[in-house]
Amino acid sequence: MYTGKLPALIALPLMAASLFLVGGFFHFAVAPRFPGSNSLVLLREFVNVVVENGMLFIWKYVVTIILGAVLAELLKESGVSRTIIRWASELGGDNKIVMCFLLTGVTAVLFTSLAGLGAVIMVAGIVLPVLLSIGVTPPAAGSVFLLGMSIGGAFNPVNWALYFNVLEAAGVPKADTQSQLLSFIIPFSAAFILLTVIFIFLNARRGPSSFLALPNGDTTPAPEKSAGGLALFSPVIPIFLILSFKISALVRGGEGYAFPLNTALLIGVLYCLFTTGRGPNGYVQRLTKSLFAGISASAPVATLIIGIGMTISVVWSDPVKLYMEPILTKVIPSSPVMYVAVFTVLAPLALYRGPLNVWGMGIAVGSIMIGAGILPPYAVMGALYSVGMIQGVSDPTNTHNAWIAGFLGEDVNVFTRKTLPWTWLLAFIGLVISAFKFF
Repeated sequence: MYTGKLPALIALPLMAASLFLVGGFFHFAVAPRFPGSNSLVLLREFVNVVVENGMLFIWKYVVTIILGAVLAELLKESGVSRTIIRWASELGGDNKIVMCFLLTGVTAVLFTSLAGLGAVIMVAGIVLPVLLSIGVTPPAAGSVFLLGMSIGGAFNPVNWALYFNVLEAAGVPKADTQSQLLSFIIPFSAAFILLTVIFIFLNARRGPSSFLALPNGDTTPAPEKSAGGLALFSPVIPIFLILSFKISALVRGGEGYAFPLNTALLIGVLYCLFTTGRGPNGYVQRLTKSLFAGISASAPVATLIIGIGMTISVVWSDPVKLYMEPILTKVIPSSPVMYVAVFTVLAPLALYRGPLNVWGMGIAVGSIMIGAGILPPYAVMGALYSVGMIQGVSDPTNTHNAWIAGFLGEDVNVFTRKTLPWTWLLAFIGLVISAFKFF
């Protein structure tokens, strides 16, 4: 994956198969405590663990991805996203700092529901020319957009579902999972927002003050389809439902009801559908079209999830776990101070699809740590969530980073160099919060 020879969609299943074959060879064929084992047993276990169990290991997450993609399609088709961005642009005028704050906030709000490269192209294709037109430099504009997108991603229920499903698969009680992780995500996101504000103050002032032409050769965007006032709340409906129940429970001093993620997304889809009007073909046709488009858009991520599930299934299996657990037990710290120190130093391993990348081997490594009891389960998820922001913002192998770099005419590593100090600091802050909460 690092050299670009294989995409993650192919590399992860191959890695899962290789891990099992190596571990299974020692487990079934070499180890003397398994007399009578042979290659037929290895083949049977390979099929069960890697293929049958692995492909369906976190299948519930695929449903969440599809619902999120359907909502994103409705937001795009109805003009909600463009209307919100246009309003922010008109409100901000040509003040660089104000405009950066407004468009970063809008980007964050949109990406609480949006996901995927198509959504990035849709939103960035509007936001970046506006920032360039008021004189924000291309590296700063791209970095601001990436930060805003990841702030929204921190509140995106689709992203939460991956962590929830892994914790539930590890045997962590479902009733506690959402409440515990939300209690970490909220202060972590506050720190993220503060760092982004500082970044904008330090970087948005640079560059020429004169207006630049937009890509279409004009200084004003062409008229776009507008959405009504009620429809503009569509992106935040799912997160509003989830957080309102959480806050209500905190006010009452109990755990309360954890509003289901998929239900929240489904309500968001229906709200957006009915508040944006029937359209020329009616509600049913609009919903059907969005369903097909959403399923198509989520197919690459769903395929990646299959590979991640296969990898998790393998590292939890006896043939592999038997050999990997002792290694991780020696490396992973058990005290809060060393937990923060070690994961802060190792945080850049989230780059280039490394071993702490949650969209690669990271979830599988975290699963071993949970299963082995090396760290509290929520501390493992807190660590992966914290270092995951390095991947989301700064990783040059992200398709959205590559597209933004091409759109702005910059080398993709420019954004890594510009944002990595900030995301690394954010990872440290997240680890400190996690250590206080979960140890």
